Amino acid sequence: MKSSNRIKPVTIWRLSGKEVNRVKKYICMLLTCLVISSSLVVGAGILTPAVAEAASSVTYTVTADTLNVRSGSSTKSKVIGSVKKGTKLTVQKKESNGWYKITFKGKTGYVSGAYVKTTTSATMTTYTVTADTLNVRSGSNTKSKVIGSVKKGTKLTVQKKESNGWYKIDFKGKTGYVSGTYVKATSTNSSSKQSIVDTVNNMKTLGNAQQLILVTSANSSSKTAAIRTFEKSKGKWKQVDSMTGVLGKKGMTDKMSEGSQASPTGKYTIGTAFGRGANPGTKLPYRKITNDDVWVDDPASSLYNTWQKASKNNGRWKSAEKMNIPEYDLGFVINYNTKNPVAGKGSAIFFHVAGKYGYTAGCTATSKSNVTTVLKWLNPDKNPVIIQTPDSGLGKY
Repeated sequence: MKSSNRIKPVTIWRLSGKEVNRVKKYICMLLTCLVISSSLVVGAGILTPAVAEAASSVTYTVTADTLNVRSGSSTKSKVIGSVKKGTKLTVQKKESNGWYKITFKGKTGYVSGAYVKTTTSATMTTYTVTADTLNVRSGSNTKSKVIGSVKKGTKLTVQKKESNGWYKIDFKGKTGYVSGTYVKATSTNSSSKQSIVDTVNNMKTLGNAQQLILVTSANSSSKTAAIRTFEKSKGKWKQVDSMTGVLGKKGMTDKMSEGSQASPTGKYTIGTAFGRGANPGTKLPYRKITNDDVWVDDPASSLYNTWQKASKNNGRWKSAEKMNIPEYDLGFVINYNTKNPVAGKGSAIFFHVAGKYGYTAGCTATSKSNVTTVLKWLNPDKNPVIIQTPDSGLGKY
């Protein structure tokens, strides 16, 4: 009987010196390809090192005395347990209806977002010029054209750090580049509530405002925002609330134009509140949206950047945005380019309910429950304003 484990004979090939060299060459080529392929995956570009960005983290805390955890994202779903007030939740994702998908005792559960408070923690980096005069150039090297300069102590609005150490910055409404050798980057953790409160108390542009909505992002290209509300009492600003939100698809910009898909940086007053239902309890002037309501976004129209009734103004514009959409369930007008509007400078800039895409066309958005909270808090008698800026631009205000 023959064994199935019998060792089979192996043929051994003898290679000439030339053949050995050829095999070595092929092995080297293969290893080189593997190294390059690895670099492509890790660096997200051919041998280009990744640049770290400031990241935001969010803590989710239960605000109800007892919050039911359900098998699905609705009150009709089965209750599978509960969590107590103050519990920190492990959130997997936020559903489109405002509920949170969470990890609960090793399984998946769902809780209503109406009883969950979000607290944002982010690292804020300030970029300060250290040279007496620093040239701003059209590209990220000393051979590029000088387009201007900045003085020592200037706080820069940085878009990103290039692989060679230069910074891509916002400069007089355009993009410029400065050598990182002459820029000091100082990072502070804004998860410390007091640090951001100190920043607000040191702001010089708030005038007679007693309420502030501060919208910040890690950099000018980020679509994610930290939204904080503050109120002034007895001469001091105190933080009221914090939440996460989304910005324009292309982040923030200080040079707005129609269709830019970026949210405008700057300080603005608060306009009319709106919604598709009854007034949620805001003290702001409130206007209920109907199917006839549009916002004119045609720069050639004399009604550019205004709210109009379509049926009464037929033919007075070539383009207008319909207001009766889910994202405008609740919101308010950010008074950007609303007084004596400049054609083409951007229109329909709102604070509204976030949609499903993770960004907006140029507005600022958050969950419906958050929008409701903000609307109920806002008081026109307290001259509320909204400031929108990347973290690096906070020093301008």
